[in-house]
Amino acid sequence: MTAGGYRSCDVIRLLPDNAERATLRTKFLDEHIHDEDEVRFFVEGSGVFYIRGPDAVYALECTRDDLIAVPEGTRHWFDMGPAPRFTAIRLFAEPDGWVARFTGDPIARGIPLYEGVA
Repeated sequence: MTAGGYRSCDVIRLLPDNAERATLRTKFLDEHIHDEDEVRFFVEGSGVFYIRGPDAVYALECTRDDLIAVPEGTRHWFDMGPAPRFTAIRLFAEPDGWVARFTGDPIARGIPLYEGVA
């Protein structure tokens, strides 16, 4: 954490029986950016980060032992599937934790949803 300049961390864990799973999925499915890198280490389960490039959208499925760092200002969204099952350690440079600025672009609605690991 010191080497990367991270000042706080937390653990997010979502399981299929979480009563808020649909609300959380919808929240993460909207394209957004952050004012810092979004860094996640997956401890268990899976989810997909959709990274929007200048000419394409890239889907990166993250599973156990994957580390992802989405650079600050990169348009992206995350899908955990309809029955989420994942645990991830989240690292933050800012003590406020996860703060998104939603772009309002409907692009994510045109991309197939993640159904989870078979």
